[in-house]
Amino acid sequence: MIEYIPSVSFGKDSTAMLLMMLEMNEPIHSVLYFDTEREFPEIKNHARKLKANLNSKFDFKLNPELNFKLKFRTVRHWIGFDFLEARYAAAKRDTCDRYMRLMLKDNPDIIECIGFSADEQERADKMLKSKSKKWPVRFPLIERGITEKMALEYCYDHGYFFEGIYEWMPSKRVSCYDCPKQSKADWAAIQEHHPELIRR
Repeated sequence: MIEYIPSVSFGKDSTAMLLMMLEMNEPIHSVLYFDTEREFPEIKNHARKLKANLNSKFDFKLNPELNFKLKFRTVRHWIGFDFLEARYAAAKRDTCDRYMRLMLKDNPDIIECIGFSADEQERADKMLKSKSKKWPVRFPLIERGITEKMALEYCYDHGYFFEGIYEWMPSKRVSCYDCPKQSKADWAAIQEHHPELIRR
């Protein structure tokens, strides 16, 4: 039987994807969430609210095998941010891929669902072309023509406001708070709203 594993970060796109799949009564095997330990407080609080409201059997947390805090302290003086970000991305990818391979042993008909929006069709095409995924994948938001703006509005309509972080974060990207890909405007906004994260 086909079952789906939505991959979520608790940002606007993956939240909208998960809520839509639940509304459509799609068969969800489990929910894949990789805890980087570097999430914005607003996203952590949103995650707790969403899990409490769903009151479901899903286990949303997949702990990384590496301790990112210790790893960051160890390597920050020796390598640049770009390389460090690549190491983080690889750790996340490899851990999530191991989870998927394990779940496929439980059900070989599992399909991973990724929350790329309709604005990210090129990104989805690149992933499919690279064949980096060794199992079937879906992009439910792209299937429904849901843009990033529409995904955020959908979340708001369902009572999820992310404590306003999308109102003050210029790029609307709320992944790791110390992501090297942050723009100067993002860094300035984080400094204003979360100086404690900058100090950390």
